[in-house]
Amino acid sequence: MIRSGVDIVEISRFRSMKNFERFLKYTFTERERACLNEKKDIYESAAAGFAAKEAFSKYMGSGFSGFAPRDVEILYDENGKPYIVFMGKPSAADISLSHCREYAVATVNGEKCAMGGEYAELIKSYGHMLPKRRRDMHKGDCGRLLIAAGSLKMVGAACLCARAAMRTGSGLVTLATADCVQQTAAAKLNEIMTLPLPSEGGIISGDGAAEIAEALRICNAAAIGPGLGRGSGVPTILKEFIRSGIPVVIDADGLNALSENIGLLGEDHGDIILTPHPVEMSRLCGEKVPSDDKGREEIAVEFAKRYGVIVLLKGHRTVIASPKGEIHINESGNSGMASGGMGDVLTGIIASFCGQGVEACNAAVLGAFIHGLAGDIAADDKGQFGMIASDVIDKLPYAISAIDAYSAAK
Repeated sequence: MIRSGVDIVEISRFRSMKNFERFLKYTFTERERACLNEKKDIYESAAAGFAAKEAFSKYMGSGFSGFAPRDVEILYDENGKPYIVFMGKPSAADISLSHCREYAVATVNGEKCAMGGEYAELIKSYGHMLPKRRRDMHKGDCGRLLIAAGSLKMVGAACLCARAAMRTGSGLVTLATADCVQQTAAAKLNEIMTLPLPSEGGIISGDGAAEIAEALRICNAAAIGPGLGRGSGVPTILKEFIRSGIPVVIDADGLNALSENIGLLGEDHGDIILTPHPVEMSRLCGEKVPSDDKGREEIAVEFAKRYGVIVLLKGHRTVIASPKGEIHINESGNSGMASGGMGDVLTGIIASFCGQGVEACNAAVLGAFIHGLAGDIAADDKGQFGMIASDVIDKLPYAISAIDAYSAAK
């Protein structure tokens, strides 16, 4: 969505300002003040620069909330064209400045991402978790991911999960799914490989365990559960994922199978991330999940410590708990994300980051935030009513770019 911000100020305000020098130091950075001192009329130029900062805050839709005027630098290239540096990084927004004897006017236009206001500081704090990209990287360097998901009644969940993983940066994604829906999934997923597995009643059977084990040997991370169904063979498949030794995200029907075979967590395993909603969490731990924040945190931490796993307990203010007892509360997201498929998207995001080498707990924390931020960008574009999981997938690159662009703020 293209957004714009416009502002106009009277230049006479600046000429008559008693504390003009103090105003300059409060409003403009050292680099900006150096530019202003080179202008023929510093008052006209200061007025234009201030109008530009105001126009940018309107473009962001937040006013100066979460950032200060000095966080918005108005600089000039070698040709004298103005550009914006926001929180230490160049902004993609276009800017136009003009002034005459009485007024200075500024306009800012560009693609709007929901990354200002209260998210400005949060975005900076997540930047160090992002995987780094080298110029000479190829697809094999960006993570090989295996996802076991989908069944006759829920092939869409598998496709959402796999697409989310690709949009989060995975180099190679393979979807292992029931043979009866493999062609449907392949037709929907142009960039993703598929592995058809034997099925019974539309659900993966245990007969595919050997193929799964072989596929896992060449992968950097894996995920299991979205739309998988509750067949008798699912625990057999789940066991192969847990014993693989690579980071594994377990969601949905993977969690349901685990709740009936909790002893699988007693085996040697690599990093495991569980992503239950409250009902799934209740099945796992055998007790009702409290509705208050403190109770949710306590139950997540207790389970994480007991079984040596990372627990991401979904809901408003999602709780991420580590085996060491560390807790992180996610602040992004909105009520428009209360629709089917959103959890499948989250699973794909987290697994993708694991495959790209992000430490498992950081992958869960970063994944939850980017999932919510993409949802906020989608809501900003479409509104919260009628927003669907595919909308969030489409906004993932924008959310990741926002964090990458503004993480190095001064």
